[in-house]
Amino acid sequence: MKNHSVEKYKNKIIDYLIPIILSLVIATVLIWTELTTRSGLTLDDTAFHFHRFYDTYQQIQNHNFSYFQMNYGMGESGRIVNALYGPFFAYLMGGLLLFCSSWLRFQILITYLIFLVGGLGIYRLSRKVKLSQVVSSIVTTLFLTTGYIAYWPRSNAFNSWGAVLIPFVLIQGINLLNNHKKRFSWISLGIVMAIVAQIHLLSTFFSILALIPFFIYGLVLSENKRQMWIDVFKAVGLFIVLTANVWGAFLLLYPTNQMASPIDYSPVLTAVNLSVAGTSTMWTSITEVTLLLFIVQLIYVIFNFKSSKLNTFVTLEGIVFLYLSSNLFPWQFVKDILPAVTGYLQFPNRFTVVAYPLLFLGIGLTLNELIKNHGKKLGMIASALAVVVLFNVRADFNEINNMINENYHGIRDNVIEMREKGLIPYIKKLQINTGNSPDYLPLHDNISSGDVPGKLRDILQRKSQFRKKVLLGGHLQLTWNENETKLTTLPIFLYSQSELKVNNKRVNPRVSEIGMPIVKAKKGENKAILAFKTPIWFITLFCISIITWIIILLYGGINLFKYFKETMISS
Repeated sequence: MKNHSVEKYKNKIIDYLIPIILSLVIATVLIWTELTTRSGLTLDDTAFHFHRFYDTYQQIQNHNFSYFQMNYGMGESGRIVNALYGPFFAYLMGGLLLFCSSWLRFQILITYLIFLVGGLGIYRLSRKVKLSQVVSSIVTTLFLTTGYIAYWPRSNAFNSWGAVLIPFVLIQGINLLNNHKKRFSWISLGIVMAIVAQIHLLSTFFSILALIPFFIYGLVLSENKRQMWIDVFKAVGLFIVLTANVWGAFLLLYPTNQMASPIDYSPVLTAVNLSVAGTSTMWTSITEVTLLLFIVQLIYVIFNFKSSKLNTFVTLEGIVFLYLSSNLFPWQFVKDILPAVTGYLQFPNRFTVVAYPLLFLGIGLTLNELIKNHGKKLGMIASALAVVVLFNVRADFNEINNMINENYHGIRDNVIEMREKGLIPYIKKLQINTGNSPDYLPLHDNISSGDVPGKLRDILQRKSQFRKKVLLGGHLQLTWNENETKLTTLPIFLYSQSELKVNNKRVNPRVSEIGMPIVKAKKGENKAILAFKTPIWFITLFCISIITWIIILLYGGINLFKYFKETMISS
């Protein structure tokens, strides 16, 4: 009995080591050139997110917190971003920055982290549906080398973080599907969805879309439909409490401010091109072998739909999401009748974060069925299809390698600063680039988001004449000198909840199209102090969210301790 327990314990350790080792190896291969040349990449989204994390890093380091107003990052402008974009995760990343002496180390660290989370998630999902360790490893490798996860090292696009969380969401989907066998945990469902919302809000939308078919199917199979509805509403309630800080911020800002949306992109140009196979699995392209693998999987399911209802279900749902992500879907028609998709959805290829894990899970189920029904020889032949991994790794490695070796502005110029110890030189150099993104700026005079970057760059070029200092309580102070009494545009942003004092007098100034205050400055030295007035009701919501997370973490920690204690005793 004791030997059996020891063997079971060893198998569990191996079961966790497999995805960890796979994830580390794949991540190392993909960023090998970055590691060997010590050349960090300044990519399309790098400045935006690194400024977010730098702001929370400085808040933590200086013990001077400002939840809404950004006083350190984003050009020290009082701009609001983190409160609406993965708030708690931003603070977690800021905490990680404390342990990194350079931006290069931080970039490499979070790359490994994203592959580890993704690898563990898809592997646990595979094991959840009874795939063998070998087949689960194949599914894990396919997942990590395809789409948004492999796209992270050459983009720093935050949709990649949504992609690594989807397998955990799908685990909850399997639980919903199997509710007729075992009642699903509404606590787990609520927590997982809340984690997604605290990291990447748009991925919450994709997660809900992914779970709806699982819920409907599970409800059809369930013998106690009323209880299932009750449990789902409990999960929604827990989600609302855990994300009170997120939706509370939207409730505070959006009714009283005209908040800028992200820059519009044509969904027609950013859909995955299924008509012509590409040279990589990233962004709008898909390799020939990956597309072939999906086609073969669909054909298998069509002719064997009775052999595994789960395989049929996940494959068909995956195909639907792949269709939504592709140029085969009538995105031009959708754009014409619903223009908002250009600013909020932006890229239809984002639907692949659900399509790829579902389709790879279906492929894993097919491999399992072939091995079970037709013997290991046929299973080995079928597994040979996984040679697609080699093509994907090669394609994605070449893409990332080309990004490092390519001579364009923003890479070579910033390599030295990324290597340097200390975080300030690099982030200061990137300040002007933060003007490329209009997200959440307070707009006026019906200006469009697309017109914001040019106006930002024009005004922020003059920011050197202002001296900035962060005061206790999260207030931002600006001092500057004028040769005469004149109107001056300050390089900060005013929201309806902002309070501005100029030369010790509270003012309600006229603002520019992008929310910058235009104040009357006197001759000589001038001083302005910007503060954000947070209402009591939001502070209450924030405290409720924090307290609930602490309770959840303590509860989880106690259960984990009990589990390990029982395991050690039994072994």
